[in-house]
Amino acid sequence: MFRRLLAPIFFALAMTGTALAQDAPPQQVQVWSIPETVRLGQAIWRQDMASARATDAFLAAYAGKLPEGLIGWIVVEDGRNQRVRFLAGTMDAPRAFKDVVVDDRLRAGAVVDAADLTLTPDELARFSARMTAALGIGTLRCAARYNPVILKNPDGEGWLVWLLASTTQPGLVPMGGHYRFHISADGKTVERREQLSSSCLDMDSNQVRQGGQIAGLFTNVIVAPQPLEIHVFLSLLNQLPIYTSAGDKLWEVNGARIQPVNR
Repeated sequence: MFRRLLAPIFFALAMTGTALAQDAPPQQVQVWSIPETVRLGQAIWRQDMASARATDAFLAAYAGKLPEGLIGWIVVEDGRNQRVRFLAGTMDAPRAFKDVVVDDRLRAGAVVDAADLTLTPDELARFSARMTAALGIGTLRCAARYNPVILKNPDGEGWLVWLLASTTQPGLVPMGGHYRFHISADGKTVERREQLSSSCLDMDSNQVRQGGQIAGLFTNVIVAPQPLEIHVFLSLLNQLPIYTSAGDKLWEVNGARIQPVNR
């Protein structure tokens, strides 16, 4: 059975604990076309998996012990591959430390010294966007750890940062508690913060795998009239269809496919 390779707690954004109290009622969030929603969901999944695979390789290279001075990581496109850059220095002056290239089949390469310790302006902005989002999370914290994904905003010059509620419990699917941030191009300003669910919701995928049958998971979406990119990500991650009631329709999200269910 597919199991997610989770980064250790050092590489997750540390939270003070799980809070079930929610923020003010969530507002409607931005939606894109179905094809763009699928593209974003796939990109989130690929980056999240690249981070996890690279982290496993990094820990193996250091016999499971983290070297001193690490402050985080970023993921940058490298042709069809993804380069996971582990960073050292300080939050105000990060520098490259080690690189792991994850290929388009999500296979991690060797851990190598960064060829140039100086981050590009794009890389600095990515790291700033990640940290800016982490400081902007609200009181709805559905997990003890959140994993970040940073992508270019398809509608402008800034960034989209997702903080993904994460778990180390096999079979548990955090359906609620995820956030999306719109961050300025320099990575320093939150332009919009979006809560992608109305409450915390953990679901047990083991219950739908019994007897070898995969029925899928079901959830309501009240913050958007259609499934979101987060549902594509969760379906790909857990290799399960996710059925969402959104707007006046029932939708099936099955990996990289979103379609309404005929009634």
